[in-house]
Amino acid sequence: MFLNALLVVLAFSGIMGLTSMFLSHRRSMAEIKYGKSDREVALTEENGELRETVSLMQDRLAVLEQIATDPARRTADEIEKLR
Repeated sequence: MFLNALLVVLAFSGIMGLTSMFLSHRRSMAEIKYGKSDREVALTEENGELRETVSLMQDRLAVLEQIATDPARRTADEIEKLR
């Protein structure tokens, strides 16, 4: 009885393992045939957004550096012009 149950479990595990390998191979072949996966596309889009954010932050930092290094009177005059 125990041997029969063990054989069933081993057969089921083998079938699941082969199925997993087959599906992984099919996924790889689809990526090769059709291009990037959805995950890669999402990462590429996120990378572009992050680059844009970093660029904006660099611009803001440049303005803050300019404010910090300029004489106080000149900065006050420029702020008054903006009002």
